[in-house]
Amino acid sequence: MKKLTAAAAAIATALNAAALSANAMFENVPAGRIWDEEIEMFPMMENGDLVTDIDGNGSFDLTDCALFFGYTVSSETDETIAENIASIGDYDNNGEVDRNDAEHLIRFYLLNNGLKIKDLSSESYTDIDRQYTVEINVPCHFDSMPERSLSDDFIDELSIQSNYLMASYPTFCEAELSGDLNCDVNGDGTYDYADLNYLWLYGYNQHFFMFSSLPDEEKPAVPEEITERCKAAYDYVSSELMIDWFYEYAEMYCIEKNGVTSKQFDEAYYDSLLEGSGKFALAKCLRFNCNEWLSNSEYTEYNGALFNREFTDYWKILESGEAQLPDTDGDGVIGITDLFNTIIYSEDLQSASGADASVLPKNVWKFFSENCDINGNGLSGDVHDLKILDLAYSFNISDEETDELYGSFQESYSAYVEMLADINGISSVKYHPEKLSPACTSDVDVERSGDANSDGNVDLSDAVKIMQALANPDRYQLSCTERFNGDVNNTGDGITVGDAQMIQTRLLDQG
Repeated sequence: MKKLTAAAAAIATALNAAALSANAMFENVPAGRIWDEEIEMFPMMENGDLVTDIDGNGSFDLTDCALFFGYTVSSETDETIAENIASIGDYDNNGEVDRNDAEHLIRFYLLNNGLKIKDLSSESYTDIDRQYTVEINVPCHFDSMPERSLSDDFIDELSIQSNYLMASYPTFCEAELSGDLNCDVNGDGTYDYADLNYLWLYGYNQHFFMFSSLPDEEKPAVPEEITERCKAAYDYVSSELMIDWFYEYAEMYCIEKNGVTSKQFDEAYYDSLLEGSGKFALAKCLRFNCNEWLSNSEYTEYNGALFNREFTDYWKILESGEAQLPDTDGDGVIGITDLFNTIIYSEDLQSASGADASVLPKNVWKFFSENCDINGNGLSGDVHDLKILDLAYSFNISDEETDELYGSFQESYSAYVEMLADINGISSVKYHPEKLSPACTSDVDVERSGDANSDGNVDLSDAVKIMQALANPDRYQLSCTERFNGDVNNTGDGITVGDAQMIQTRLLDQG
């Protein structure tokens, strides 16, 4: 059985790297955000089993994607190309060539190439651009046939799909390198963590992202000229590049240029850059993102599409009675301590701690490290196994049990960690709840952040994630933490459409 030391070595190597090559981060992100059916579909496109060369010129590029997109939105298409699309374009094998197939083709391109600034210009599509009309029927009003531009609509679709995939990072880098985007907001001639800290504080002040555990004290004083540069950077990325992930990309770019070490995960480091800024959780956000982006270990690599499939399969096995949720500590009861143990081991995995440095009893550690291959990939206790258990334990608890078990989750969790720490004579500092995302609870007095997709921000993507989870739970799952954070409307009643609406209302009010 592979041991956790492999994960520890890989993470240590990543954290001490001097710097990464341009766009290195990009390679680790979009692949984990594809849809379930694309897990098999994209390799088939790669090896030619599914044809992607729509115009038949011997290469696959954005022109092929635009032609396919035009065909599915009723834009007039060359007869030969239309026949080709009709014959080879049913990528999802549902019996028809439709908009979903066009989205798959666009996403396949973005996954392999990312997005460039020129891709967002209608001038890139002059050879195939055309006007077309689409019938819109508005109840109680009238039918209309507005004229649309294929290039403009295609660019909008590119933007949507690149934001879903987080595939527009190359665009961000291109703009920064050209000087159109200036992330050196303190004007010292170097883009580094001091600039990142200012950008973070600006975003927090504008409520672009928030954490429920952050204090409400007055924010650190930021010079007006720096605030103006921060605003200009955010505005440019949003309006000109149509990017929803400005801060994540700013983080990626900073890490690539400067490297990252353990000091960047320490609040005191940000206080040294700007007094009073350490408490605003940049260290926590950076640590969370680095665990995802810089993971060179098979134990910590996370793939969202694969996870959705694995959890669905595991839940079906549980419901059929073919398997039971594991009793992690062997106490004969499947309950809250099993979830606590999973959270603790997750923290150990991400911090590359070994058994001797963990508060977990040796038998619990052994269960996770040797007998917890939930998804059957040959790795016991990897990040997918732990996330599957997190979600499964929370789903397994009835509404009545939820009130009893989760009414004071933070206090119960802290008390459990302290008890284990006392028994084992090990410090419990690293397991402090403030270092983790807020855990699942029905306590209506605990503030909910609204971060339903665990990206550290609160924006429209969280409302989208909630709606997706409600409409298509087989594809989109909310973890225990995400269900807690997303329950912002009538807190304690679970995830509903009202939560998505409340997030949107908050954002509009803050705008």
